[in-house]
Amino acid sequence: MRKLFYPDSVAVIGVSDRPDNIAGNVVRNLINWKYPGAVHAVNPKGGRAFDMRIHESLRDIPGEVDVAVVLTPARVLPGILEDAHEKGVEYLCVESAGFSELGAEGENLANEITLKAAGYGIKFVGPNGLGVINAEKRLCLPFSSLTRWEAGPVSVIAQSGGVGMSLLVGMQEHNVAANKFVSMGNKYSLDEVDFLKYFIEDESTKAVLIYLEGMSRGREFADVAAKTDKPILLYKANTTETGARRAMSHTAAMANDDDVLDAVIKRAGVIRVRSLDHLMQFIPMFLRPKFTGRGISIVSPAGGFTVIAADRAEESGFKFPELSAETEETLREKARAGVIKIGNPVDLGDALSTDTQVLAVDLTLSQEDIAGCMYVTARRQAGNYTGPFSSMLRNPVPELEELSDKRGKPVAAVFVGPAKMAAEFRESAKLPVYSSIDAATEAMAAWRDYCLRPKPRGRCGEVRMSEEFTDIEESIKPGYVSGAKAFGLLRAAGVPVVEFEEVSDEDGAVEAASRMGYPVAMKVASEKIVHKTESGGIALGIRNEAECRAAYARLKKIIDESGASGCVLAQKMAGPGVEVIVGAKRDPHFGPVVMFGLGGVFVEMMKDVVFRPAPVDFEEALDMTAGIKAAGMLRGARGLPKSDLKALAEAIAAASRLAAGSRRIAELDINPLIVFPEGEGCAAVDARMILE
Repeated sequence: MRKLFYPDSVAVIGVSDRPDNIAGNVVRNLINWKYPGAVHAVNPKGGRAFDMRIHESLRDIPGEVDVAVVLTPARVLPGILEDAHEKGVEYLCVESAGFSELGAEGENLANEITLKAAGYGIKFVGPNGLGVINAEKRLCLPFSSLTRWEAGPVSVIAQSGGVGMSLLVGMQEHNVAANKFVSMGNKYSLDEVDFLKYFIEDESTKAVLIYLEGMSRGREFADVAAKTDKPILLYKANTTETGARRAMSHTAAMANDDDVLDAVIKRAGVIRVRSLDHLMQFIPMFLRPKFTGRGISIVSPAGGFTVIAADRAEESGFKFPELSAETEETLREKARAGVIKIGNPVDLGDALSTDTQVLAVDLTLSQEDIAGCMYVTARRQAGNYTGPFSSMLRNPVPELEELSDKRGKPVAAVFVGPAKMAAEFRESAKLPVYSSIDAATEAMAAWRDYCLRPKPRGRCGEVRMSEEFTDIEESIKPGYVSGAKAFGLLRAAGVPVVEFEEVSDEDGAVEAASRMGYPVAMKVASEKIVHKTESGGIALGIRNEAECRAAYARLKKIIDESGASGCVLAQKMAGPGVEVIVGAKRDPHFGPVVMFGLGGVFVEMMKDVVFRPAPVDFEEALDMTAGIKAAGMLRGARGLPKSDLKALAEAIAAASRLAAGSRRIAELDINPLIVFPEGEGCAAVDARMILE
């Protein structure tokens, strides 16, 4: 993809001499940015513009063309692709609109150009986007007029051109400039996976910001992201029904399951943010020295700010190590009235001078157990002070930046008040400077979590199921599966299940119960009766033959009245324990995922579940058990017996291997799986699945 971002020649198709011609803006950008390569204008009508000849076709241009920018009516694009193929152009930036976002006719045209380009071996950005920018190469291909900037360390991938432009502006307000930029639009050819691969390999890119509305290759995106130590910050919009409708009308993007997205990208080490503001506010922090721990100092000349900042920081998982005796004594000497108790957070009280404030930051950063610092104050712009305050209260940001670099620890400065004031104190510094304590805390916590994250996990190796499992699976027809077939698959996959047996009459039910030993349970197993509790299709605690016969007769009647085929499943009653759910599904964008949560009849109401891409190993499965709100029920909170977490984690891992190893399982619910007290294991007592 280097040829796309470092081309030696660019052709702009659609240029004319009209002053309102938008293709002309692309040429104008290349001229103003002093792009060093050759620039060619193309229009079937010919003519001249920008003191250059307008070629009637790509084929008429002398020499090679590396990239062609297209700003023409959508309907002529098939012909342009033919010309590009004949000319040997490998990359296009299609900035024209009028494709699948405009209905069936546009959809047909979209399919035509996508297939034609693929057949020719041509890759393109868009359509309906703004193309690419490479500040290093002075390459600027959007049709929006842009002022050139010096290349920075961050590259931006945006699905929306307008959002992408706002990110560029917002980053520059924090003194962070883009290195490369791409507006992908409808993503018919190149998408976020292609660009992420390139930016990970690009030496000039130190971090990547991404804005997406749809993600069709989610699992591959995560696998690529897991291979790099470069920070990747993602804002995924289009997470609500309203957002999905708007996105479909703009980019024909499809919404993905948000919980699955969270799980997959978190495992890969991607930082997901929830707003554009966070993308712009976090990135300056992500370019600072790394956190090595959770301990920080908070330094402020105002006690109220230390209280507010301490609240926010502690809520975000930060700790406040005690200051050394030497630091406390040095700072106490700077306090004039001697009425402030020095500690961490550091309330400097009447020690108002900038010298003392900077000294406090330096002293606290010198402690090994303090990994970063938040400096908080509120001022007017430094030049507004007169008299003794003019020297006491100079702008500390340049010195704080120097200290951060010297100590190799991150520092954030907060000037509480209007954003304009923070910008005035920021000046040209690269140090993160914020106008609110909340913004600084969120950015610091995000950077800390990234620095201290577990090693990202990519795709696990291929899972091979046992011959027993394969034989059972191949014998089952596609569709809804429950009862003995579902339990047989679980058992063959290594998931523990209670003793079970299908029975076909009252005598068979009594014989099965006698073999298992009372008490037993009986349930209907029918593709039409999915929710057994609501239909009355379950009988628990059967204690003798009479109860067994009565239960069988009642359940058989329910099956017969449903009009569907089915049978009755007899099971050994499980002992007391905690009911959980272990589930799985094959997501169209992210592949197989496994779910764990609080089970029973309230699972959909409570929605206390966590997801992971499948398969998971024992350690990751154990981590899942701690990820739900009701984790205390499993860990013996408030006098409850501690559950067998080892057996539970092994069952989750086995279910995840089943989801990843089977080519036919589309959905799986083990609900409930009962987790017995520690040392006693666990067992699935009900299960259903859909096989393709």
